[in-house]
Amino acid sequence: MIRKIDILAHADYHGQFREDDENPGLSRFFSAIESVRNRNPQGTLLLDAGDESKCLWHGKAVYEGLKLLKTDAMVLGNHEFDAGREDLEQCIQWGSSYYPMLCANVTYRENDRLIAGIKPYAILEREGIRIGVLGLTSAYTPFMVEKSSFADFKILDSAETIRHYVPKMREEGAKIIVLLTHFPFYPNETGELFECLEQIKDLDIDVFIGGHIPGDYATVKQRCAIVKGGFHGVSLCRVTLYFDDEKRETVSKEAEIIDVKNGPFGYDDRIDTFVKETTRDYEYYFMDVIAEAEEDIAMRLSAESPMGDLLSDAMRKAAGTDFGYFNCTSCGRMIPKGPLTRYSIQKAIAFNEKLQVTEMKGSDLYDLFELVHRPEIFGNNAELMFSGLKIKIDHTRPAGHKVVWIKDLNGTDVDPDRSMSVVTSKYMSTGGNGTRSFAERFCWRELDIKIHDAIADYLLRKGRIKGETDGRYEFIGSPENDNSPW
Repeated sequence: MIRKIDILAHADYHGQFREDDENPGLSRFFSAIESVRNRNPQGTLLLDAGDESKCLWHGKAVYEGLKLLKTDAMVLGNHEFDAGREDLEQCIQWGSSYYPMLCANVTYRENDRLIAGIKPYAILEREGIRIGVLGLTSAYTPFMVEKSSFADFKILDSAETIRHYVPKMREEGAKIIVLLTHFPFYPNETGELFECLEQIKDLDIDVFIGGHIPGDYATVKQRCAIVKGGFHGVSLCRVTLYFDDEKRETVSKEAEIIDVKNGPFGYDDRIDTFVKETTRDYEYYFMDVIAEAEEDIAMRLSAESPMGDLLSDAMRKAAGTDFGYFNCTSCGRMIPKGPLTRYSIQKAIAFNEKLQVTEMKGSDLYDLFELVHRPEIFGNNAELMFSGLKIKIDHTRPAGHKVVWIKDLNGTDVDPDRSMSVVTSKYMSTGGNGTRSFAERFCWRELDIKIHDAIADYLLRKGRIKGETDGRYEFIGSPENDNSPW
């Protein structure tokens, strides 16, 4: 007899409970999940590949929402570590009361034990078949959160961790092995997941689930079903395994992406009630109009963009500094045309930290832009958005020699010895996006201004905005390692 197992997965949902122009909302996402589960009620798993904590209603409600989806297991993403140890442990306590919370490759630095409340793997059963689900977060996590937030933890080698636990799961009777990870990877089959797969290909993993990077992917490669998707619930990954009872093994695999946003999925009254109750206290975020976008304000992660210019100008103006720079990797795809609210800002840039300021010399800025354009760093992090200067990059030059010039807004070359005030986010001031060796050279001072407030004040003053750039970023050629999804 052939038994059918459906494994549904999604990543980076970020608590997007409310439906809007871009996101289907929790109710329709639930209906999409149920459309599969109802056809295979005894053979369906729902797995969460992490990054749930970064949202307005951060806290217990996030995990209650995932419970309503009937989540079977979740792995920690990098954003679960954003607020430090105490917050992480509290979130794990909430989540693990509903379903297994997994992460085998992060331990406490002090004693090498797994994080409190975390399991390395779970053995789940469907259709009488035991399924081992091993959880791993990205090895880049220490570099994607503030340094202090990860200070109590250390990351373990992923391939070694997998080799340690897969035999244990098989000893416990697992006939299907699933790696539930927050590993990024790209459509050209590069990135952390594919690098890891190459190291463990002899283990015959059945399903490898990734996350972190926007974009959908579903295929079967090297006898392994590989999937990634689900940002904000706009899609849902589905792996279907056909298990032969007589052979006691999987004999066929399929992988696909379900389009939730544009699919024929309705609403659930119970979920709708939960969403209304959860988001009620934040109604002003959605209703209070602070500006009007005359056209879509698009973000480009590997070049100058209207949205990048707007956000960096807003933060530099709020801090009153000569220069400001910020990472693009926390930014959304665009600010859509029409009325703008505080929720528009939340979607445009996820982080809402207090601004950090310091003093730098012109030569320091040359060092910064040479660093971020190293192919190995650019490939994972893309460009910086910035304000206050003009910069030209020659991508055809070798690493370390790509900055052609840096000029002030009047077109005068910046003196390498010139001192200037600089603002950035707390994340970047602690060395985010691979810049730690640079950021640690400076003494940063925190301002009592949050990023979202700086942007809101700037939009209020402008009233109406257009999708314009001003030529502050010039390029020759194209980046040699550009994995930007937009």
